[in-house]
Order: sequence, then C-alpha cells, then structure tokens
Amino acid sequence: MAERERPVVAADANDQQRQSLELGIVEQKTISQTDVVNDSRLRPGAQYEGSFFKRWLFRLLSTVWDSFGKDAQTRKYLHKIDVFILIYVMLSYLIKSLDTTNINNAYVSGMREDLALYGNELNLFVTCFNMGYLSGSIPFQYIVSHIRPSLIVPSCELVWSGLVMALASVQSPKSVYALRYLIGLVEAAAFPVFMQVLGSWYTPEELGKRVALFDMCGNIAAMFSGYLQAGLYKSFNGRAGLAGWRWLFIMDGVISFPIALLGFYCLPDFPTNTRARWLTREEKEFSIRRFAAVGKKGPRKLTLRRLGQYVLSWRPYGCLCFVVTASGGDAPGASFNLWLKSLNMSIEKVNIIPTVANACAIVSAFVFGSLSDRSGTRWPWIIFGEFIRISGNIILAVWNVNYSSKFYAYLAPSLATFYWTLWLSWSQEAFQDDAEFRGLVMAGANTIGPALGAFVPLLLFPIEQAPHYRYGFYAAIAFNTATIGSVLLFHFLSKREAKKRGRLYNEFGPVVDPNYEAELLREAGMTMDQNGGLPVIEEVEGGQKNVVVLSEKEVK
Repeated sequence: MAERERPVVAADANDQQRQSLELGIVEQKTISQTDVVNDSRLRPGAQYEGSFFKRWLFRLLSTVWDSFGKDAQTRKYLHKIDVFILIYVMLSYLIKSLDTTNINNAYVSGMREDLALYGNELNLFVTCFNMGYLSGSIPFQYIVSHIRPSLIVPSCELVWSGLVMALASVQSPKSVYALRYLIGLVEAAAFPVFMQVLGSWYTPEELGKRVALFDMCGNIAAMFSGYLQAGLYKSFNGRAGLAGWRWLFIMDGVISFPIALLGFYCLPDFPTNTRARWLTREEKEFSIRRFAAVGKKGPRKLTLRRLGQYVLSWRPYGCLCFVVTASGGDAPGASFNLWLKSLNMSIEKVNIIPTVANACAIVSAFVFGSLSDRSGTRWPWIIFGEFIRISGNIILAVWNVNYSSKFYAYLAPSLATFYWTLWLSWSQEAFQDDAEFRGLVMAGANTIGPALGAFVPLLLFPIEQAPHYRYGFYAAIAFNTATIGSVLLFHFLSKREAKKRGRLYNEFGPVVDPNYEAELLREAGMTMDQNGGLPVIEEVEGGQKNVVVLSEKEVK
C-alpha cells in the first residue's frame, strides 16, 4: 500500500470537542459547505489549474451558476439533476401558479361581466381555493410518507389539469367556487413535496439560487398569464362561441397534461430510496454521500408519536410564526391590476403592465438567492426584503402621491419577493436533520398562508374599496414589522438550541450524526467519513485521536 497521507482532520481543542473525546467520540472540524467532500477530485476549480483561460472562464461562469465551480464529476451530476429535477418542478409549479394568476386576469377580461360578479366574488374564488389547499396540505404530507411522491404528485397533477379545463364551462359563481376548492385540494400535494425533494438533493450552498428559480416560476406564470390573456382576448375572443377568458383556462389545462406525465419519470423521490432510471448506480451512491455529508436524514414513516413530538417542540411555532406575519404583509395580487383599471387603461395594458413587477421579482429572487448562498446566511437578507415591503406599503397608505411613487409602491412586493424564497431555503436547512419535519413545515406554511388568505383580504382589502383600501395598507405595515421580529426570534431560538444541546453546526445546519451516516452508507455498500467520501482509519498519537482520510491510491 502506498504511503498514507497524514492526518487531514484533527480534533480541535474547544470545549465541545474535548467533551466528545472524553466520551470516545472522534470529533472533526466544522464542515464548511465548500468542503462537503474532501476528495481532491471534488475541489472547486481543480480541473482548471494550469490554464489561465480556463481559470478565468471558471470564475466567470461560477459567479452565475455554481456547478461550473465543481470538478467534472460533480458538475456532470449537478447538471443532470438540474435537468430532471429542477426543470420538472419548475414547469409543474409554473403551470400551477398560472392557474392562481389567471383567475385575476380572467376577472378583468370579461369574466366579471359574463357571470355578473359585482360583489366580493373574486376574493371568494381565492378563498375557496385556499380552503381546498388547507384541507389537503397535512393529509397529503402523511400520504407521501407512506407512498412514493413520484406516484402521488403526478397523479394529482392529471386530476388538477382536468379540473382547470372545467373552469372554461362555468355559468355561475357557484360552479367556480366548487371547482376552485377541488383545484386547491389536489394542488396541495405538490409544493411541500417539491421543497422536500429540492432540499434533499442539493447542498445548502446550491439550494438558495435553485429555490429562487423554483419560486420565480410563480412570477413567470404571472407574466405569461398577462401576455397569454391579452393574446387570447385579441385572437380567440368569440371563437367557437367562447369568450377570451374561457380560452385561458382551456390552454392552461392543455399545457399541464404533458407536464403531469413527465413527473412519473423525472421525480426521483429521495436519495436514500430513489428508483430513478436516469441515475446510474454510481450517481445514486454519490447522492447518498452528499446527502449524508451535510447532515440530512432520509425519509421515515410519519407516526402519531412523531407528530406529538413536533407539537411539543419550539420548532414549528418559531418557524410558522414567520408565515403568519409574512402572509398579511401585502395587498392581494389583483390590486395592481385594479389600480390600473381605475385609471381607465385598456384591457391589454391592464394585463401587460403588471408583468413588469413579475420581471423585477424574477431578477431580485435570483440575485439575492445567489448572494445568500455566497454569504452563507439567509436571515439578514430576509430582513432587508421586509424593509422594501414596508417602504411600498407606507407610500400606498399615504396614497396621495405622484404616479411614479405609486408605481414603485406596487412594484415593492415584487422587488422584495426574495424574502420568501430565502425563507424556504432557510427552513429546509434549519431542519435538515428531519425529512418529515421539513415537509410538515412546508405543509404548515401552505396551510396557514391560505387560511389567512381566506379571510384577511375580505377584512382588510374588500374589492368595493379598490384600489384605495382604507385600513389595509396600515395593517400590512404592522405585519411587515412583525415579520422582522419573527425572523430575529427564530434565529435566536435556533442558536440557543444549538448551544443547549452542544451541537456542532456547519454554516447552514447541524452536522450529521456519524452513526446515522454510517448506516446510510452501509445500505449503499459504501464506507466513508463525513469529510471525504473515502475510507477512514483512526490513529492515536500522544493520547490524541485523529481522523486519517486515506488517499485514492491507498483505496485502490
């Protein structure tokens, strides 16, 4: 055997590690996300050494997309899961967000007049959808802990597509209420599962920008819906005896069917139980190595006992407190459209101009998602986003300002939309030691948010007061301020828990339990330590335990 490389990792001399050594536990240095794998092949940019042009190209491309800063093996792996996982969940979420948005576009494009909607029906349409979502979020989370997500989610998407197309045939508000409830019910399966999957396949330094792209699909859908409705109204209005707004629902359903079928192939479940045909055995093993190295645990069956443990923990309340306060921080999505319509603009302009806000949201989400990945922290950026939201709501509360100021105020929620994408990433990282709890947090977020959305708009933003709501904008400022407090509270509680339990934390979350990691790797027929993905031995020199990572030559 070749000469062994000498200790790569030695136990640090801090209190926690001394205590661990006394217990006979081998302690290692804090793992940074750029050192998730210590193998020299996986050092960012290693393949570019020796070439000035390649080093320059690496730095340029890696500032935009992190996979270009990886070695060839990791880069190929990331590109593959980006194509199959990220693109699929983006397409699926885009089409679902399109339905959420197109009810507003349809309302201002003739639906109101055709169905005689002169009361609070638009808010009630949203409320019915939210009530359906509320009914399905927690039950579906229980179901996907027993049945593979790759079966449940695409099946629900097929049902969802048919229900959306049925909206084109409605003749009364009551039919819309029923269909919107059912659409919300089957859609509840998607978002929590998508976030669980993304949080399981990507490391924290990769997650922020990808969650931003995923969540951006809501804004892309809003943009697309505006252009689509404007085009359909102009080209299809009256064709086959159907109004333009009815064609919007038909096109929505037609687009979603092939995406639903794609889900049966693309959705890989989780690294520890995947059956994805597009992953090789080596890539599945590599997935488990990455999964274990950053402290993630695989899925387990959700039981009543575990649910009880969650209820008694501070975690759900600390996290969902943010959801409660953040949900009331903006006026309903239709407010921008209604303000433009109050200025007697044409239907085309009412549908197209708000797409500027969606473009701003797309850019800001990606930029701040990337910045948070690089900085290694989420919460300061979330607070910055809340200050942007506060500035917009203050202007709208004053109201009597010029057109440009008011236009900015309606753009402010979109400019600050990154606060939500960063929270999604933060919550996945904070609870990466419990896969089911990550899903429950997402389900809870998508339960509490819609629950508030079911009545808050009715109380604070009644349609008859649009576009100038008497109390709504003042209430939104209060919610924004409370959101800042909830972020600071959660940050404090998570740090206190780490100190109380003596946990060793990396940049984003807890280091994996070594025993659990070994269990995962034995199931995959592998052995590695959490620093390198290579076999390890222990040496004792002068009474000090050291972890020695064997070189590739030694392994061979």
